Amino acid sequence: MAVTKLRVVRWAVACAALAGHCILVPAGVALAQQESLLDQAERLADRGAVREARQALVRWESDFGGSAPLEQRARAWFLAGRLAEDGEQAELSYLRVIIEGSTTPYADDALLRLAQYKYAEDEFAKVVEYLGRLRRDYPTSEHGPEALLWISRAARQMGDTHRACAAAEQGLAELTPGDTLLEQSFREEQSRCGAAERTYTVQVAAFRDEGAAQSLARELLVAGYDAWVIAGDGDDPIYRVRVGRGLLEAEAQSLAERLVGEGYSPFLVSQPERIGG
Repeated sequence: MAVTKLRVVRWAVACAALAGHCILVPAGVALAQQESLLDQAERLADRGAVREARQALVRWESDFGGSAPLEQRARAWFLAGRLAEDGEQAELSYLRVIIEGSTTPYADDALLRLAQYKYAEDEFAKVVEYLGRLRRDYPTSEHGPEALLWISRAARQMGDTHRACAAAEQGLAELTPGDTLLEQSFREEQSRCGAAERTYTVQVAAFRDEGAAQSLARELLVAGYDAWVIAGDGDDPIYRVRVGRGLLEAEAQSLAERLVGEGYSPFLVSQPERIGG
């Protein structure tokens, strides 16, 4: 047969102990074999066949783990995280993707899954840290809106209502139209923000003499109260002594009752509103 064209291909060498010779395998074929085995592991994992998926991943590691391209290794680490028998093993696998495979398509997904694991472990500050990194380092990630959902949930658990509500609001703004499930989750988070809730402080006394006001404030501070003086001005030369800042009405009422028991005549004063939740 006449050869009309000589084609140069790149070869990869895979040595095997067969009569002392090496088997030459085209590089494209070797890569296809790697991807095929990882595809198999992923399909098994998706079907819930965890044991078989782990076996496929072990075969891949044995045959290709030492020489595979970074993207394939990152994919294998990510699958190892999905298939891990416990949280610590999953965390190590996802961290490897995040650190060693930060430039691969699996890094943002690994950050999301690691944050979800940390949420289950009540490590809410880590959730915010990892997902903040996801949004900062991978601004075009498809997981950006979902990251905001988990940031909102974690912030609420930490008592940071402002951040929780802001994340929920931003997440709704970034949602892809038609993502009804994620939208419903954001709506649930947003509904917990509620309306603005009024807060209070407690006024203990008022004086025209600044020295008397400062003296009472020091007395209250020594007694363990968060006391301060609101200075008067030219139109209102009164110095007001107050305790407590940003209290909910029930908290302020309880504080006032305690002060009454100590001989003072306090009353509640409304402050600017804050976001409730």
